[in-house]
Order: sequence, then C-alpha cells, then structure tokens
Amino acid sequence: MKHLLQKLRFPITLLLASLLLGSGLFLVSLNSRLKSEARLIAEKSSADESARAVREAPARLIEDRNASKLYRHILESGFIGEEDRVGWISALAQTRTKMQLASLSWRMTPQASSPLAPDLFVSNMEFTASSIDPQKLRALIEQLRAEARGRFTIERCALELDRDGIGKQATCRLNWWTLSQHGN
Repeated sequence: MKHLLQKLRFPITLLLASLLLGSGLFLVSLNSRLKSEARLIAEKSSADESARAVREAPARLIEDRNASKLYRHILESGFIGEEDRVGWISALAQTRTKMQLASLSWRMTPQASSPLAPDLFVSNMEFTASSIDPQKLRALIEQLRAEARGRFTIERCALELDRDGIGKQATCRLNWWTLSQHGN
C-alpha cells in the first residue's frame, strides 16, 4: 500500500495543482467577465445619457438663449445692481422740461430693504404737480418710464380736480425697485 501511495503521489499532486490552477483561472475569468459586464452597463448608461442630451440639445439651446435674452434685458433695464437715484431724478427733471411742468417737485426717501424678497430694495419718490389733468399725468408717468433706467411701481397717485373738472394738483408716490447682485 505504501508503494501504491508513492506511485500515486505525483499524479495526485498534479491533479490537486490542476484543480487549484483551474479554479484560479476560473475565478480570474469570472472576475474579468463581471468587470466587463459592469463596464458594458456603465458605457450603455453613458451612451443613453448622451443620446438623451443630444435629443434635448435644441430645446435647451433655445431655452438658454431666451433666458439669456431675458436676463440681459433685465440687467440693461437697471433693475439689477445699484440704485440709480441720480438717473431717476434726472429723468424726472427732463420730463418736467419736455412737458413744461414748472410746478413739478419731488423728494426721495433713502433706499430700504423690501420684505418681499431677499436682496430686493425699494426707494420711494414722491412728486407733486400743479395744473395737471389726467391725460398729462398719464403722459408724465409714461415719459418717466421711457426716460429712466430702472423699474418703478405706482404706490398711490391722487389727482385733485376743481369744480370745472380741470386738474388742480397731482400727488404720486412711486416705488423704485432694485435687486442686489451679491452673488454675482
């Protein structure tokens, strides 16, 4: 029996080595295949994402172009950035001259934070004008919108008329809005 074991020792060792080598190669092959599958899934996902981006590109370009135009318009309008108090007063003075409103006077309050939104500020301008009728008051406000950089809303506007329906005096309060650019 001992002799038989010695004779079989080499073939058994060879068999065990073959089994170990075979199982190692099998594991390496299996691991390589799993990595290949993972790479294939990642590449397919990337290809799908690229195809989706290509399909959406024209719409995104149009959207970005429109958003860019809108932002540029808002930026150029004077709404974003520092308040243009001097420009607003100059526009009101030019409007007074163009419309021959010698009695037009105004005063502005200091800029204050608005509770409506962060980084939104408001400056109030009150003006009065004598001998002004509704059409002339409307024209004054339209001219101010055309001349002045920035955006304003009318908080209140009152027009007193005499007994004959002729304008005596207008008193208005405008809110000039600016949005700060802290993030930009």
